[in-house]
Amino acid sequence: MENNTELKKERLSRCYRVFLFFIMVSIEGIMNVSSGILSSASKEIKSELNINDTTFGSFGFANSFGRIISSILISAINKIVSRKWTTTIGAGLHALFVVLFVLTKNPHILIFIRGLHGFTQMLPSIYIPVWVEQFSIRKYRTVQITVVQLFQTTGKCVGYFFNNMFGNTNWRTGILIEAGYLTFCTICCLISHENYFSRTLFRPDVPEDKANELRVSCTVYEEREAKEEQKGNFISDLKILFCHKLFMLSMCCRIILHGLNTCLHFWLADFIRTLNPQEELRRITICYSLICFAGPLGGVIFNQVFKPIIGNYDTKKASWPLVYLQIAASVFAISIGFMDTTIKITIVTICFLIFNSSALPLLQGMLIKSVDPSLSFTAFGIANILTQVITSGTTPVIYGRINDLYKEKYPSLAMKCIMTLELLAVPLLCVFAYLRNKKFDKEAELKEKEQGQELVDKN
Repeated sequence: MENNTELKKERLSRCYRVFLFFIMVSIEGIMNVSSGILSSASKEIKSELNINDTTFGSFGFANSFGRIISSILISAINKIVSRKWTTTIGAGLHALFVVLFVLTKNPHILIFIRGLHGFTQMLPSIYIPVWVEQFSIRKYRTVQITVVQLFQTTGKCVGYFFNNMFGNTNWRTGILIEAGYLTFCTICCLISHENYFSRTLFRPDVPEDKANELRVSCTVYEEREAKEEQKGNFISDLKILFCHKLFMLSMCCRIILHGLNTCLHFWLADFIRTLNPQEELRRITICYSLICFAGPLGGVIFNQVFKPIIGNYDTKKASWPLVYLQIAASVFAISIGFMDTTIKITIVTICFLIFNSSALPLLQGMLIKSVDPSLSFTAFGIANILTQVITSGTTPVIYGRINDLYKEKYPSLAMKCIMTLELLAVPLLCVFAYLRNKKFDKEAELKEKEQGQELVDKN
């Protein structure tokens, strides 16, 4: 008897998915331009607005607070709203609020608008890694999710470039360019078909080696039944996630790796200027550009070169290499605070970001894959919420407070205190790797038993 419950199938162009990938990651990149501008022109902005380091750190806190509210909202409603429209509206509103940022010099209003930036930024940002897992080219999943990290820092680097090009006193010009490009990206998402943002269309479970042999211009996606997804709600999803050991461990590690990275970028230029007050803006811009490009790009290259050893994030072999990458990243992270020249800071920070940019995409991929696909968006949303609450939102303010109290006597104390926290992820990743590999072993054992039973039934 013929099965009448045949699932819907759609052909999604490989070329258009690649195009959309670059649009999605460029949205993530361009939304970080204003962060780069604020970091690059920190001295001039503090002088122009007549604010201290603690107040300037509030720009980072407000941005994180906006991200928290947005992450909670989008995680709660992601099953009932279109992912295409949340991405499009998020990019469009971000462009609008970026324009509003240049219309006032009142620091309190600017801090509030910076909070709106964080709110709108998370609408597409949470979805981008989930989109990559679902619609990326299968062979290059790990590379593509690493490129997201590259574009994040590239956006900040472009902010430095704009500030250097237009001058410190014209820092608002670069922010207007950010708004213009975001408008273009918004239009690209708006005209794209809904299927390229679907929450129910997935590739069939085909072994990677066979999938790579069938390279065609379109990939067939099948619509998976979402009965469990429709039954669940945000509260029930939270209960499932917070009882999931692998998710909780990977989320805690992500809070450390991503949050401290955010604080580093926010304060790095100010740290260099504090240690070297006479350093030229052009030299700082060149060094920061090297850091932003060489670090994440080195992570992309590292993951590709050592892919036979590391593997993709959905393989068993990637568990312990992730631990070793974080150990190396922690050593270089702590070393940043002990450097005393711009060149030394640049070299050590690049080394840190190479290992951080190798470890973080692997970790985020494992986090998403550790849960059912119907929960992946909510899982990544919760991880973002807690990252903003615990580290990304608080560490820039803590750093600024330490600077206000001890900068004159101990100019590098804040950097040493914050970056030492990288070590906290190492024991957590060890436990995560052990439990993750244990799960793979159980699944392999179960599969062998099922195959053995099938042979017995046939005989």
